[in-house]
Amino acid sequence: MTTITLEAVAIGDGLGALVPPLSLAIPSGVVSVLAVETDERPMLVSMLIGGRYRADAGRILIDGREDPKDLRRTVALVDTPFVVAPPAEIALTLVVAEEFSFSGIPSSKRHVVAFLRRHGLEEYASLPVRALPPAEHIRLFAELAILRDGVTTIVVTSPERHGGDAAEWYPAMAEIASRGIGVAIITDAPTAAKLLTLGALDATEVRLFTDPLPDLPSTDLPASDQPSESRTS
Repeated sequence: MTTITLEAVAIGDGLGALVPPLSLAIPSGVVSVLAVETDERPMLVSMLIGGRYRADAGRILIDGREDPKDLRRTVALVDTPFVVAPPAEIALTLVVAEEFSFSGIPSSKRHVVAFLRRHGLEEYASLPVRALPPAEHIRLFAELAILRDGVTTIVVTSPERHGGDAAEWYPAMAEIASRGIGVAIITDAPTAAKLLTLGALDATEVRLFTDPLPDLPSTDLPASDQPSESRTS
């Protein structure tokens, strides 16, 4: 189980900060959501979580420790604009084949088509990425991301930009989380509000039960107060 924690992480400072101080937690096995506004901030926050951007302040922790290398190995960015989002005009088979090569999986057309068939997307094999319906686009690239060895957390960036209803693709994210993967969704405020009604957790309010329990008063009774064993003759 892996938990990613941001403690007062920021890029820049003051009113002009690209990312104002931000604290959140992304535990394994749940869908966490963060509402982020402005055009570039979702990308920057996603990169911070994934260890792809150096913060000016605060700490980014993986299981309570600062380890940028391990952070990059275990966190995969999904569909992050200008970072890993595939060009809309590229054939879907080419994009999947490339993802397979990153994951050390055979990337022949036969393997790619078989993968798409398993996910009910064979009819899109010869079409460009833009042909995918929003829910299938989000689901497919999340599934591709977790193929990479060592990935325990995915960060899905701005899924609302593809259109559609969050209720159509949230179940796929919840199913991935049920496999023990941490799923963080960085989105706008309206979509975040909808996801919270569907069962996602607010990443800024996730409470981690990592501290030892406090010592509780003893419940042992003095010997004189112990109930006596009844005897029957």
